Order: sequence, then structure tokens, then C-alpha cells
Amino acid sequence: GIAGISGTVSLVAIAAHLAAAPAVPPATVLGVLATVVSPVWLPGGEFLAWLASWPAQWLVLVARVGARMPAAVVAWPGGWAGGLLLAVLTVAVLLAARHRLPRRLLAAGTAAVVAGAMPVAWLASGWPPAGAVVVARAVGQGDLIVVPVRAGEAIVVDAGPEPVAADRCLRDLGVSSVPLFVVSHFHADHVGGVSGVFRGRRVGAVLAAAWPEPEYGHRLVLEAAAAAGVQRWPDPQPGTSYRVGPVTLTVLAPPGRLTGTRSDPNNNSLVLRVEAAGVRVLLSGDAEIELQQALLTAVGPDALRADVLKVPHHGSAFQHDAFLAAVAPAVALVPVGEGNDYGHPDPDLLARLAATGARVLRTDVDGDVAAVSQGGGLAVVARGSP
Repeated sequence: GIAGISGTVSLVAIAAHLAAAPAVPPATVLGVLATVVSPVWLPGGEFLAWLASWPAQWLVLVARVGARMPAAVVAWPGGWAGGLLLAVLTVAVLLAARHRLPRRLLAAGTAAVVAGAMPVAWLASGWPPAGAVVVARAVGQGDLIVVPVRAGEAIVVDAGPEPVAADRCLRDLGVSSVPLFVVSHFHADHVGGVSGVFRGRRVGAVLAAAWPEPEYGHRLVLEAAAAAGVQRWPDPQPGTSYRVGPVTLTVLAPPGRLTGTRSDPNNNSLVLRVEAAGVRVLLSGDAEIELQQALLTAVGPDALRADVLKVPHHGSAFQHDAFLAAVAPAVALVPVGEGNDYGHPDPDLLARLAATGARVLRTDVDGDVAAVSQGGGLAVVARGSP
């Protein structure tokens, strides 16, 4: 069932369960006793809860270590078909293991795979690549941008359209703490996966666009933050900078409320300039021509100049040439879904970006993509097709 829902199979689950098993009974019994005792004797309930916290901490430690193991999970077909396939293979292996020769072959094959794969998993640089300053994840037709802060910590900008993909993305990157979660605007393809960002992670604060529409997406973010007890920072103002570890974020837009545009939520997107490891990144949400023009007028070309551009609105055709010329990126990242119905990315836009010398990478073709600060220069890494 888990394989069918998540589209992954854990290679460390059995070992993790064995390691966790001794802590389950005391954590459960003490937790239940604390619940029963607390209403009638609060100090006694608090003491029992404190005792229960020790085996509970062991369970959390086992889970975190297991999740961070190299090759801890492998991709697996999702849905009923994937779950049924795993069940059939499991039964087949159990039946084969009853006989000596298949059992020996199975043991030898397993040992060979582990012996051959583990050194590669431990020695390879893995994902994300060392020195990554920004990562655009392949989450379908939507945005999920990760800005690494330090080991296990990252700023997350938008959440993509779906929680399972968002959670898997951050697990792949080893992100267990999100000091800042940023919402560029409230369309479902940017906030639909918000519960996946919060799942099993400490989120420090939420910084979100002031424009509260669409109402469904706005409510989704507010409810997720409230359920986790996370503070939402005041509406961001242009020119305000935030420092998160070695990363600086500066709000550039929107310079004021834009109404009557082709898409008011898009044209009131939060636009951020990110500076990390000497690299400038422009995160542009779904800004369209109206916001791009207003931004160019409000802050000028110099403030927009960036080494890396997260191309606005999945590479739609609604782009302002003067805005793109002002940014003049060396790298253009296009988060976009394969075979989408919107015609994204626009072929003419891709040609215009390439003509300026920008290296264009798109998540529907290249999979997860990262811009990397390396040796005083800028490199790009693509993980491969999704």
C-alpha cells in the first residue's frame, strides 16, 4: 500500500523496524498512561510524558537516519498496479526462499548488489550536487524551488501541485528543516503540495505574497501554517531583505497592487532576488508582462541583473523583452510539466533566451536541475529525465 501511494520502495525499512521495535512498547504504554493520568493528576502525567519522550526520541532518530541513508528508497510504479506488483513479487520471493537452491541464489544476488552498490552510493557526490545555490525540482506542471542554506536546511519557494511529490523532493535533497517557506502566489500549481513541505519537517516561518487569491490556495497555506504552529511574516514590502544563514533574499515585487491584468494573481507574484556564494538568482514566480514592465520601471535594470533566472510562468509566451534583457541570465531554469496543455514553454521564448547566450534547462526534459557555484564560476547540473 505504501509503495502504491508514494511511488517508492524502502531498502532500509526492515532494518529500521528492527532497530525501532524495542522502543515501541514503552513509548506506547507510557504515552497512553500519560493521557489517562493527566486529567486527574497533571504532575504525574507530565512525568509519564517525559519518560515516554526518551523511547520516542529513539524512534525519531531511527527514522531520520534511515531516511538519510544513501539509496534508502528506489522509485516504484505508483497506484494500485505498483502495490499489486510489489505484493506479487514479495509472495514469489517468499515461496522461492523455501527451497535451498533459490534461497542460496537469492542470498548471493542480494549480497552482490549490496556490495556493488553501497560503495558507489557512499562515494558518489549524490544529489543535490556540492555547491548548489538553487535547485528546480521536476514536480510536474508547477514550481518547487529549493535554495540550500546548510546541511539538512533549505529555503523552499513554492510547493508544486501535489504533496507526495513535494515531500519526496525534499527527502531526496535531505532537507529536514525549512527555516523559511516562501509562497510566490496562491495558484494550485505553486501551493497544492504545501502539506508535503510541512510533513515531518520543522518550518521556521512563512513569507507569502500579499494578494490573497485564489482563495482556495490562500486558505490551503494558512491552514497548513496554523496546523504546524508556524508564524506567517507580515506582507513583504519591496526593498525588504531577509538573511537566512549565508543566503540573502531581497523583495523586488510587486511594487504595488496590479489589477485588471490578464491574471491578477500572476501579476502580483512575489519576486525575489537571492544572493548566495557570490551568485545572484532571480525568482520570478508567475510574473507576466504587466508585472515585468512595472518591475523594470520601479527598480531599474541593475537591480534585476542576475546570473540565474527562474523563468516566469513556466516559460509562457507572456514575457517582456526588456525585462529579459535586463536580467541577462547566464542560466535560465524552466520548471514545467511534461506534455502540459498550456503550450509551456513557448518555443519562441526559448529561442530568445538561447540567442542571448543563456543556458536553458527545463524540468520536463532535464529532470531536476541545479545551478552550482564552483571554482569562482557557475555550473549547471541536470539529474536526468523525471
